[in-house]
Amino acid sequence: MTADIENARNYRGRIKNSLSAAESYTRRKQRKHDAEMALIRRALKYAGNAGTILDAPCGTGRATILLARLGYEVTGVDLGDAAVTVARRKVSEAGVSANIERADIEALPYAENAFDATLCFRLYHHFPDDWVRKRVIRALCRVSGSYVVISYFSPFSPTSIRRKLRAKLGNKPSRQVATSLTSMRKLFDEQGFHLVKNIAQRRFLNTLHVAVFKADG
Repeated sequence: MTADIENARNYRGRIKNSLSAAESYTRRKQRKHDAEMALIRRALKYAGNAGTILDAPCGTGRATILLARLGYEVTGVDLGDAAVTVARRKVSEAGVSANIERADIEALPYAENAFDATLCFRLYHHFPDDWVRKRVIRALCRVSGSYVVISYFSPFSPTSIRRKLRAKLGNKPSRQVATSLTSMRKLFDEQGFHLVKNIAQRRFLNTLHVAVFKADG
């Protein structure tokens, strides 16, 4: 494995394999959680009449529970054993129905067009280069019959600009990577998906954006 490929795969260090790490991830500030779930709801308005949806990765089930409450038939997948365990418990506690499975987002074990849509939330910004981005986008598009809803970090927000300046000044680089919508669109175009809508909580102010892509034809 080359150094570039090994570097690209370092995002796997964020996988929740320990119960303590998974439980810690569930303790997010309520205000931040509510804002992120509201952003997903806004994006889903542009996902047509999707009925089945894959939440990949599902983490500890935050978005999975939201999707189930919105009436979708949901499957959540994560590569972390602890994340899967906690997600299953959280889904049960929430009193909703969702299938939670362990799976690798780079090699999803589902047939082509198995779901109407796929949600990929708070993962893309951990990819440092296009090697793994291409693999993941290819996998998401393969299993999505119509839509892919995916979050990313905008490079034009104040937070992203500060991070870039700190890195240039010799400080430790951020593990969170901002990418342009243009570069993302190019990768989706290669898979036959076009941009439907790009959404931010507040344009040019918030780093987290969600883009909705639709299969051509």
